[in-house]
Amino acid sequence: REEYQKPCHELTLEHARNYTGPAYTDHTVGAGKTVQIAFFAKHCVDKGARVLVLARQGELIEQNSLDAWEVGLKNSCFSASLNKRSTFYPCIMGTEGTVSRALDQEFKSMAINIILIDECHMVDWNDCLEEEPESQYGKILKHFLSLNKNTQIYGYTGSSGRSNATLKGEFWKECIHKFTTFEAINLGYLVPPVFGFGDDSHKYDLSEFNPAKNQLSGDFTQKELQAMGRKITKDKTKTQEIIEEVIERTRSRNGVLITCASKKHCEQVAECLPNGTWGIVTDSTSTKARKQILEDAKALTIKYVIQIGCLTTGVNVPD
Repeated sequence: REEYQKPCHELTLEHARNYTGPAYTDHTVGAGKTVQIAFFAKHCVDKGARVLVLARQGELIEQNSLDAWEVGLKNSCFSASLNKRSTFYPCIMGTEGTVSRALDQEFKSMAINIILIDECHMVDWNDCLEEEPESQYGKILKHFLSLNKNTQIYGYTGSSGRSNATLKGEFWKECIHKFTTFEAINLGYLVPPVFGFGDDSHKYDLSEFNPAKNQLSGDFTQKELQAMGRKITKDKTKTQEIIEEVIERTRSRNGVLITCASKKHCEQVAECLPNGTWGIVTDSTSTKARKQILEDAKALTIKYVIQIGCLTTGVNVPD
């Protein structure tokens, strides 16, 4: 995209030519960071470099790998959750855990020129500055820098704050390019957020709960969230009314993601939807079942994906 992906690509290449330390790209959710990664990785591989792309989850690595193949970049996947441990091509897409456990095996003497980290806000950058890092990312970066002190490190994120602090600092030296949610909405690439249904008959009464006053982010405590979940599931009639409204308001939509208050709430919501139109994803869902639900959503076989505590990072369902 000419408006922001191309200029970001050019700035990344410029940074690589005059590398002064780890740098990151801050692009909102939905901006297409996997495409940015694919094009930069392809440029580096075409110049003879060996590239390692890292992410925490197998789903993200699979998406990065598929996008890379689409732009003509042959790549290997190294992820236990994907049941793949290949290092055949000069571009390797790997999950943090699987790669860190193979530093004394497949990666023992493999020099890497460029490391790209998807969702880099998950990197404990304080630990990466330690002489003996304890985190998996810290150990990975130390290992490859010990093999090649000129290894360049780049991060990609849509959440550039960590504990109310910006990423830019001692470890991440520079933000190469920033593209905000508002810019994406204004260009028509993201749908604008609309909060609430605008009437009191289609919401749960949770007025007794207030976010913790000492939290800068205004978060509820875990105890409060659990209490809210219990109150919500007691009101089955209200859930039915809300979901009827959801069905009506999303008739023209290809897919709907419904976030719930508890696993029991997920089941209640499902009972209010037409049979065969939904799937539930929680931390109890098996990897195989989760993958099938997401594939069904992408194929538009199911319309509603109901979830709690999952599908919050890098899940791509274009329709």
